[in-house]
Parts: sequence; structure tokens; C-alpha cells
Amino acid sequence: MKKIRIVIADTNKEYLESLGAYMRTSSNSNQFIVTYFSNNEALQGYMDQGEIVDILLISPEMKLQELQNLEDMFVILLEDDVLASSGQSRPSVYRYQRLDQLVANILGLYYENNEEAGKLLDRTNQTTIISVYSPNGGTGKTTVAVNLCKQLALHESKVFYLNFETFNSTKLFLANEEGNPSLQIYYYVKTASNQLLSKIELLKKHDPYAMVDYFDIEINAEEMLELTKLDVKNLINGLLETGVYDYIVIDLDSTLHVRNRTAMNESDMIFWIVANDNVGILKTRSLLDEEEKLFGRENVIKDKMSMILNKFSGNLIGDFNEMDLTIDGYLPFIHSWMEQQSKTDLLGNDAFNQEVQSIIRRLIVTEREGMNNSGL
Repeated sequence: MKKIRIVIADTNKEYLESLGAYMRTSSNSNQFIVTYFSNNEALQGYMDQGEIVDILLISPEMKLQELQNLEDMFVILLEDDVLASSGQSRPSVYRYQRLDQLVANILGLYYENNEEAGKLLDRTNQTTIISVYSPNGGTGKTTVAVNLCKQLALHESKVFYLNFETFNSTKLFLANEEGNPSLQIYYYVKTASNQLLSKIELLKKHDPYAMVDYFDIEINAEEMLELTKLDVKNLINGLLETGVYDYIVIDLDSTLHVRNRTAMNESDMIFWIVANDNVGILKTRSLLDEEEKLFGRENVIKDKMSMILNKFSGNLIGDFNEMDLTIDGYLPFIHSWMEQQSKTDLLGNDAFNQEVQSIIRRLIVTEREGMNNSGL
């Protein structure tokens, strides 16, 4: 899920610590990255570094009028008096209310003034979109993506597997006895037809072994390369509008084609798959360094990505620490997969799927991110 970056600025340190403790343990804690300050100098220094701030919650004592670089952030005044908002040009909240209500009011104001963020909230309350990406080939990305789908389905979740690879390998993993492929789906996506929702229902397939829905798309590189940003959004929104799925898992190839960048923008989480070597590390670091040029702003990818090391045999080869990268999960090297395997073998390896389940529990189901406390 895309995190909301909140800065809380108040001279009352006791209040800051109380609010911070609540937000670390609240049901909304996984939505936020929170930093708080009790003096203007530290706050201004933070903003001068170009740090992204979605919401600045600030008390009058912090002298908002003296601060600079406020253009790209949504400012909410933290008032001592419930009536202080009258005559204010900026929205405000009353500090002395139940903390759950305070947080709800802050989010309400933010979503009212940020249409795209409001749509994201409505969406993620129902469906989580996970892109699975690797900066280089040969990492076993599709094997991870499809196994992730099956293991999510074992949690009694409805899952859709969406393959956006230029040359997809879906048939190696998923099959349906009905036969008729989902050939027409991109026609309805491109025409932005009001029939798209019904066509999704008609053209999607279900694999009973993997327990996931998917499109049975023939390999057509030209068609995939012609997909536009709008096409990708139309298809993802169509799947969301069905109201059926708890998870949509998008399998991306290693290019930075517009369809892949759009899918990552639309995703709540990105599982970033690397092999146990230095190639993926170097390409990951290079991409993150170029993130603003590629995606229009920083932290589009970094805030969402969880790095998964696949084909791990117990000895770490790449130097992740040197590149300032953190591994969030390890998936084992399965030697038997070096030989030709059936779909059952590829989706039914106990050792591999135990680790997938561990990743699901830690990163998807029960992940709760802490807060960054600084500037007190």
C-alpha cells in the first residue's frame, strides 16, 4: 500500500509522543510514515532536503508563516480551540479529541482535498494490488508470482493473476478445461467499452488447482507492446469494479515499458525479485537512482517495494548492504526445478511454499510499519 507521509510539528513534546505512540499501534498504522518535530529549525531543515510530505499537521506555535517550501504538501492546522478554525484559510483539527477521531479527521480532510488518494483508499479497503517485478530475467519471477497467488488463495481469498509480460508463460502454470482463450479482452480494454465489466466475467478463466482466476491470453508481443497507460488503467479498474477480488497479482517482465510503469504506479505493493548475485543488486540501485526521471517523482517504487531474494541456497553472494538495499524475504533454490516439471510440481513444493506463506504473513497480512521519530 502506498504510505502517506505525515509530518507533525508541535512545541508540546509530551503531546507529540502521545500521538506518536497511538499512531504506531492504531489500526491505521500501516498507512503512515510519520516524522515529528518540536522546533522550526529542524522542521525547515527537513523540508529543505526535499523530503516528500503529503500532510503537514502543525500547531500555531510553530509559526507556519515563517516556513518555506510548503507548495507540494497539504497543510492542516492543529488547534487548541475547537472554534479556532473560523476565519482560517487552511483546514484545521482540534487537538483535544479522541486520538482515533483525530486521525480519522486528518485522513478525511486529506482525501477530500486529494481525489486520487481518496480513490486509492476506497480501493485498498477491498482489493490489494501486488506487482511482481524483477530488473533482470532468469530470477524465477513468474514462479514466485503464481505460487504467491495460490498461497494467498489458501487464505480463503479471491485472487486474480494478471500477466503483463511481453512473452507470457501462463500456460506452464495455469490451465482451464473450457479451452476458449480470452482473446477479446484487450479489444474491450482499448475501446474503453462499457461492456468491459461484463466481458471480464465472460472471458476470465479459473484454475482449480491454483484456485485463481486469470486471462488465458495467447502470446502476442505486438499487442502487449501497444498497450497504453490508459489501457492498463482500464483493465485494472475493470477488475477492481467487479468487487470480487481480495488480491490482484500482476506479473511484469523486466522492461520499463509504459504498461509496467503504470502497473507499478497502480499497485499497493511491489514484490521485487532478485537472484543471489550482483546483477539484480546493481540494476535495482540504478533504477532507484533514476526513479524521479522514470516515474515523475521519487519514492513511487521505494515506498511500495519489498525485495525478495529467490533461489537462495544459504550463502549470500551479493553485497546488498553496500548498495543500501534490504532483503525482506528469502525463497529457497529448488534443485528439482532445474529439470522439466509439471504444473503440480511447480506449485506444490512444500519447502518453497512454506517460505511464501511466511512472506505473506509478514509483508501482506500482518505487516505493521513503525514510525520514524526525529527532530524532538
